[in-house]
Amino acid sequence: MKHLAVALILVGCGKAADKPAATGSASEPKPPPPSAPPAPAKPVVKDEGIKQLLAKGTACKLQQGSLPMDCGELKQVGDYAFQKQNSAEVGETCAVYLTDPDLPKRLLAAECLYKLNTSAKAGVLGYTLDAIEAEKDDAVRERMCWAAMGTEAVSAKLDDRTLAVVQKLAADPKSAIGAGWLFHALFPQYLMSKGPVAPAKAQAYALEVLKQDNTPVQRAALDSVSMIDDKAAVCAALDANLRPDAKNWAGSADAIAAMKDACIANLAKTIDFILAQLKAGDDQLAILKRYDYVFDLDAPTRAKIAKAIRAARPKATEWKRKSFDETAAAFEKPPVKRK
Repeated sequence: MKHLAVALILVGCGKAADKPAATGSASEPKPPPPSAPPAPAKPVVKDEGIKQLLAKGTACKLQQGSLPMDCGELKQVGDYAFQKQNSAEVGETCAVYLTDPDLPKRLLAAECLYKLNTSAKAGVLGYTLDAIEAEKDDAVRERMCWAAMGTEAVSAKLDDRTLAVVQKLAADPKSAIGAGWLFHALFPQYLMSKGPVAPAKAQAYALEVLKQDNTPVQRAALDSVSMIDDKAAVCAALDANLRPDAKNWAGSADAIAAMKDACIANLAKTIDFILAQLKAGDDQLAILKRYDYVFDLDAPTRAKIAKAIRAARPKATEWKRKSFDETAAAFEKPPVKRK
């Protein structure tokens, strides 16, 4: 009997072991919800020199919500920051004053950050974005965005956060100009180089706002077209913007030069559109001159442009006619050989 009892126990245990473990039972603990990203560390004063300049503030009177360029304290702060433009300590100290109760001090702090290079202010980009969102004064917020536009959001690993703030600001006409400045933090460009490649989300947003008409973020995106990977989509968006009713058709026409050979298939159509606008009195000679510099225009195209400029000259205002003559003469000459 003992052997039979042991066997029954073993068989029972075996059957229980063969059964799959219950899942989704009410007794099982639920996984914790995903934690929110940590808040940026609050900056602290690390440079006594800039602290003294910022702490004393200024008595300069505001002009259209901003400090005038001839304000002594504004110049002192800007000069100090420029002399120490690589200093992360200066950047962190300036960030402390972005939320100061005194409005002029916040403007001085924004000027300080603007004069620093991207590495010096990258460490406080998260706090700067918080200050931008918390700011109630439109002019101060705009200056903060201006200051932050030279920061590489990708290098600071805050591209998603920056994009979210740009989209939030762009949705409100009162903060839309600031959105345009801050947009450049996602597509930073320098005199002789460009910043890191913008992430897919930022590039998709850039393509979306290219379809807008003369908004601050559209103008910023037009400045950044060469940094967008999907060249075909960029060319299609620029081509769609070449409409007589578009307020900023010239921005799209000029951006085609920045795309160089990527949009060459649209060049002839674009030139014809520009010449039609020229005939209607909307002259954009600077764009035609840029095309002459960027593209190898054939002789018939050059002759057509020169003829259109000559024909439109009588309708131009007196002070513009000299430019009409000079531009037409340039297209009547053989093209300058490029190196």
